[in-house]
Amino acid sequence: MVITIIGFITGMLIGLTGTGGGALVTPLLLVLTPYPAVVLIGTDIVNGAITKLLGVFEHRRLGQVRWRLASFLIVGTVPGTVGGIVMLSFWKARLGASELDHVLRLVLGGTLFCVGFLLPLVRLGKIKPPKVWLDSPMFSARVNLILVGALVGFMVSMTSIGSGSLLMVFLLLLTPYPLRELVGTDILYGLATMALAGSMHMRMGHFDRGLLLHLVVGSLPGVVLGSRLTRIIPERYFSWLFTVLYFSLGTRLLVG
Repeated sequence: MVITIIGFITGMLIGLTGTGGGALVTPLLLVLTPYPAVVLIGTDIVNGAITKLLGVFEHRRLGQVRWRLASFLIVGTVPGTVGGIVMLSFWKARLGASELDHVLRLVLGGTLFCVGFLLPLVRLGKIKPPKVWLDSPMFSARVNLILVGALVGFMVSMTSIGSGSLLMVFLLLLTPYPLRELVGTDILYGLATMALAGSMHMRMGHFDRGLLLHLVVGSLPGVVLGSRLTRIIPERYFSWLFTVLYFSLGTRLLVG
Protein backbone atom coordinates (compact mmCIF):
# COMPACT_ATOMS: atom_id res chain seq x y z
CA MET A 1 0.00 0.00 0.00
CA VAL A 2 2.81 2.43 0.90
CA ILE A 3 4.54 1.77 -2.43
CA THR A 4 1.28 2.37 -4.33
CA ILE A 5 0.73 5.67 -2.51
CA ILE A 6 4.29 6.74 -3.35
CA GLY A 7 3.58 5.82 -6.98
CA PHE A 8 0.38 7.89 -7.03
CA ILE A 9 1.98 10.99 -5.51
CA THR A 10 4.99 10.89 -7.80
CA GLY A 11 2.81 10.17 -10.84
CA MET A 12 0.76 13.25 -10.04
CA LEU A 13 3.92 15.34 -9.64
CA ILE A 14 5.26 14.09 -12.98
CA GLY A 15 2.05 15.05 -14.76
CA LEU A 16 1.85 18.41 -13.02
CA THR A 17 5.49 19.56 -13.14
CA GLY A 18 7.54 17.07 -15.17
CA THR A 19 9.65 16.42 -12.07
CA GLY A 20 9.45 14.28 -8.96
CA GLY A 21 9.67 10.78 -10.42
CA GLY A 22 13.10 9.28 -9.93
CA ALA A 23 14.12 12.07 -7.59
CA LEU A 24 11.46 10.97 -5.10
CA VAL A 25 10.59 7.33 -5.81
CA THR A 26 14.06 5.80 -5.67
CA PRO A 27 15.26 7.70 -2.57
CA LEU A 28 11.99 7.05 -0.72
CA LEU A 29 12.07 3.35 -1.54
CA LEU A 30 15.71 3.15 -0.48
CA VAL A 31 14.69 4.56 2.89
CA LEU A 32 11.46 2.54 3.30
CA THR A 33 12.16 -0.85 1.66
CA PRO A 34 14.93 -3.49 1.81
CA TYR A 35 15.46 -3.74 -1.97
CA PRO A 36 19.04 -3.23 -3.29
CA ALA A 37 19.65 0.20 -4.80
CA VAL A 38 20.37 -1.18 -8.29
CA VAL A 39 17.02 -3.06 -8.34
CA LEU A 40 15.11 0.02 -7.18
CA ILE A 41 16.80 2.16 -9.83
CA GLY A 42 16.02 -0.28 -12.65
CA THR A 43 12.42 -0.85 -11.55
CA ASP A 44 11.78 2.85 -11.07
CA ILE A 45 13.11 3.58 -14.56
CA VAL A 46 10.73 1.03 -16.11
CA ASN A 47 7.86 2.49 -14.08
CA GLY A 48 8.89 5.97 -15.23
CA ALA A 49 8.73 4.91 -18.88
CA ILE A 50 5.19 3.55 -18.44
CA THR A 51 4.04 6.59 -16.50
CA LYS A 52 5.56 9.09 -18.93
CA LEU A 53 3.98 7.32 -21.91
CA LEU A 54 0.56 8.13 -20.50
CA GLY A 55 1.78 11.61 -19.55
CA VAL A 56 2.85 12.31 -23.14
CA PHE A 57 -0.61 11.36 -24.43
CA GLU A 58 -2.26 13.69 -21.92
CA HIS A 59 0.05 16.65 -22.63
CA ARG A 60 -0.15 16.11 -26.39
CA ARG A 61 -3.93 16.23 -26.13
CA LEU A 62 -3.56 19.55 -24.31
CA GLY A 63 -1.11 20.89 -26.96
CA GLN A 64 1.73 21.15 -24.46
CA VAL A 65 4.61 19.35 -26.21
CA ARG A 66 7.43 21.05 -28.16
CA TRP A 67 8.42 18.23 -30.49
CA ARG A 68 11.36 19.98 -32.17
CA LEU A 69 12.89 20.93 -28.83
CA ALA A 70 12.50 17.35 -27.62
CA SER A 71 14.17 16.00 -30.76
CA PHE A 72 17.48 17.75 -30.00
CA LEU A 73 17.43 16.46 -26.43
CA ILE A 74 16.65 12.89 -27.55
CA VAL A 75 19.57 12.91 -30.02
CA GLY A 76 21.88 13.30 -27.03
CA THR A 77 20.14 10.87 -24.74
CA VAL A 78 21.12 7.71 -26.66
CA PRO A 79 24.92 7.96 -26.17
CA GLY A 80 24.44 9.44 -22.70
CA THR A 81 22.15 6.63 -21.53
CA VAL A 82 24.38 3.91 -22.96
CA GLY A 83 27.37 5.56 -21.28
CA GLY A 84 25.60 5.50 -17.92
CA ILE A 85 24.79 1.80 -18.27
CA VAL A 86 28.42 1.07 -19.20
CA MET A 87 29.60 2.96 -16.11
CA LEU A 88 27.13 1.09 -13.91
CA SER A 89 28.27 -2.24 -15.37
CA PHE A 90 31.88 -1.26 -14.68
CA TRP A 91 31.08 -0.57 -11.02
CA LYS A 92 28.99 -3.72 -10.71
CA ALA A 93 31.86 -5.89 -12.01
CA ARG A 94 34.39 -4.42 -9.59
CA LEU A 95 32.41 -3.80 -6.42
CA GLY A 96 30.58 -6.11 -4.05
CA ALA A 97 26.81 -5.77 -3.62
CA SER A 98 27.09 -3.68 -0.43
CA GLU A 99 29.81 -1.46 -1.90
CA LEU A 100 27.77 -0.84 -5.07
CA ASP A 101 24.73 -0.02 -2.95
CA HIS A 102 26.80 2.49 -0.97
CA VAL A 103 28.21 4.14 -4.11
CA LEU A 104 24.77 4.48 -5.68
CA ARG A 105 23.37 6.00 -2.49
CA LEU A 106 26.16 8.60 -2.55
CA VAL A 107 25.55 9.41 -6.23
CA LEU A 108 21.80 9.69 -5.60
CA GLY A 109 22.29 11.92 -2.57
CA GLY A 110 24.79 14.16 -4.36
CA THR A 111 22.51 14.53 -7.39
CA LEU A 112 19.57 15.51 -5.20
CA PHE A 113 21.69 18.14 -3.47
CA CYS A 114 22.77 19.67 -6.80
CA VAL A 115 19.20 19.82 -8.10
CA GLY A 116 17.93 21.21 -4.80
CA PHE A 117 20.56 23.97 -4.98
CA LEU A 118 19.90 24.96 -8.60
CA LEU A 119 16.11 24.84 -8.52
CA PRO A 120 15.46 27.90 -6.29
CA LEU A 121 18.08 29.96 -8.20
CA VAL A 122 16.19 29.36 -11.43
CA ARG A 123 12.76 29.84 -9.88
CA LEU A 124 13.77 33.17 -8.26
CA GLY A 125 15.15 34.47 -11.55
CA LYS A 126 18.78 34.58 -10.41
CA ILE A 127 19.63 32.69 -13.60
CA LYS A 128 17.53 33.75 -16.57
CA PRO A 129 16.84 32.05 -19.93
CA PRO A 130 17.47 33.74 -23.30
CA LYS A 131 14.75 36.20 -24.32
CA VAL A 132 14.81 35.27 -28.01
CA TRP A 133 14.14 31.71 -29.15
CA LEU A 134 13.02 30.39 -32.51
CA ASP A 135 11.55 27.00 -33.43
CA SER A 136 14.76 26.57 -35.47
CA PRO A 137 17.42 27.53 -32.87
CA MET A 138 20.99 28.49 -33.78
CA PHE A 139 23.65 25.81 -34.11
CA SER A 140 25.16 26.59 -30.69
CA ALA A 141 21.74 26.26 -29.04
CA ARG A 142 21.19 22.88 -30.73
CA VAL A 143 24.59 21.64 -29.52
CA ASN A 144 23.76 22.77 -25.98
CA LEU A 145 20.47 20.89 -26.05
CA ILE A 146 22.15 17.72 -27.37
CA LEU A 147 24.82 17.92 -24.64
CA VAL A 148 22.13 18.42 -21.99
CA GLY A 149 20.25 15.39 -23.35
CA ALA A 150 23.43 13.30 -23.10
CA LEU A 151 24.25 14.45 -19.56
CA VAL A 152 20.74 13.85 -18.27
CA GLY A 153 20.55 10.47 -20.02
CA PHE A 154 23.79 9.47 -18.33
CA MET A 155 22.44 10.41 -14.89
CA VAL A 156 19.06 8.74 -15.47
CA SER A 157 20.56 5.40 -16.47
CA MET A 158 22.74 5.32 -13.35
CA THR A 159 20.39 6.77 -10.74
CA SER A 160 16.85 7.07 -12.26
CA ILE A 161 17.09 10.79 -11.36
CA GLY A 162 17.23 13.54 -13.96
CA SER A 163 14.66 12.98 -16.71
CA GLY A 164 12.35 15.39 -14.91
CA SER A 165 14.06 17.34 -12.15
CA LEU A 166 17.52 17.89 -13.65
CA LEU A 167 16.29 18.38 -17.22
CA MET A 168 13.66 20.89 -16.10
CA VAL A 169 16.39 23.03 -14.54
CA PHE A 170 18.28 23.06 -17.85
CA LEU A 171 15.15 23.80 -19.88
CA LEU A 172 14.34 26.75 -17.65
CA LEU A 173 17.89 28.01 -18.14
CA LEU A 174 18.07 27.52 -21.92
CA THR A 175 14.58 28.22 -23.27
CA PRO A 176 11.84 30.83 -22.76
CA TYR A 177 8.86 28.59 -23.51
CA PRO A 178 5.84 28.61 -21.17
CA LEU A 179 6.27 26.29 -18.23
CA ARG A 180 3.42 23.94 -19.14
CA GLU A 181 5.00 23.38 -22.59
CA LEU A 182 8.34 22.62 -20.96
CA VAL A 183 6.58 20.09 -18.71
CA GLY A 184 5.09 18.28 -21.70
CA THR A 185 8.42 18.34 -23.57
CA ASP A 186 10.26 17.18 -20.46
CA ILE A 187 7.91 14.19 -20.15
CA LEU A 188 8.41 13.27 -23.83
CA TYR A 189 12.19 13.30 -23.39
CA GLY A 190 11.84 11.27 -20.19
CA LEU A 191 9.79 8.66 -22.05
CA ALA A 192 12.52 8.15 -24.66
CA THR A 193 15.31 8.09 -22.10
CA MET A 194 13.60 5.78 -19.62
CA ALA A 195 12.40 3.38 -22.31
CA LEU A 196 16.00 2.93 -23.47
CA ALA A 197 17.51 2.80 -19.98
CA GLY A 198 14.71 0.58 -18.65
CA SER A 199 15.17 -2.03 -21.38
CA MET A 200 18.89 -2.18 -20.61
CA HIS A 201 18.32 -2.48 -16.86
CA MET A 202 15.84 -5.31 -17.41
CA ARG A 203 18.40 -7.20 -19.49
CA MET A 204 20.88 -6.80 -16.63
CA GLY A 205 18.38 -8.19 -14.10
CA HIS A 206 17.86 -4.90 -12.24
CA PHE A 207 14.10 -5.33 -12.01
CA ASP A 208 11.35 -6.60 -9.70
CA ARG A 209 7.89 -7.34 -11.17
CA GLY A 210 5.98 -7.13 -7.90
CA LEU A 211 7.50 -3.76 -7.04
CA LEU A 212 6.74 -2.47 -10.53
CA LEU A 213 3.09 -3.56 -10.30
CA HIS A 214 2.57 -1.67 -7.02
CA LEU A 215 4.17 1.47 -8.46
CA VAL A 216 2.20 1.38 -11.73
CA VAL A 217 -1.15 0.93 -9.95
CA GLY A 218 -0.54 4.26 -8.22
CA SER A 219 1.41 6.21 -10.85
CA LEU A 220 -0.95 5.88 -13.83
CA PRO A 221 -4.00 7.55 -12.28
CA GLY A 222 -1.63 10.02 -10.64
CA VAL A 223 -0.08 11.21 -13.92
CA VAL A 224 -3.52 11.67 -15.54
CA LEU A 225 -4.68 13.81 -12.62
CA GLY A 226 -1.45 15.81 -12.53
CA SER A 227 -1.48 16.49 -16.28
CA ARG A 228 -4.97 17.94 -16.07
CA LEU A 229 -4.09 20.06 -13.05
CA THR A 230 -1.45 21.95 -15.11
CA ARG A 231 -4.27 24.18 -16.37
CA ILE A 232 -5.39 24.95 -12.81
CA ILE A 233 -2.44 25.00 -10.37
CA PRO A 234 0.66 27.15 -11.11
CA GLU A 235 3.82 25.06 -10.75
CA ARG A 236 5.60 27.79 -8.75
CA TYR A 237 3.65 26.71 -5.67
CA PHE A 238 5.62 23.45 -5.67
CA SER A 239 9.13 24.89 -6.14
CA TRP A 240 10.09 25.18 -2.50
CA LEU A 241 8.43 21.87 -1.70
CA PHE A 242 10.70 20.14 -4.20
CA THR A 243 13.77 21.90 -2.84
CA VAL A 244 13.02 20.84 0.74
CA LEU A 245 12.31 17.27 -0.34
CA TYR A 246 15.49 17.00 -2.42
CA PHE A 247 17.71 18.32 0.37
CA SER A 248 15.99 16.13 2.98
CA LEU A 249 16.22 12.93 0.94
CA GLY A 250 19.75 13.75 -0.18
CA THR A 251 20.84 14.18 3.42
CA ARG A 252 19.14 10.95 4.45
CA LEU A 253 20.94 9.00 1.74
CA LEU A 254 24.33 10.54 2.40
CA VAL A 255 24.29 10.01 6.17
CA GLY A 256 22.27 6.80 6.33
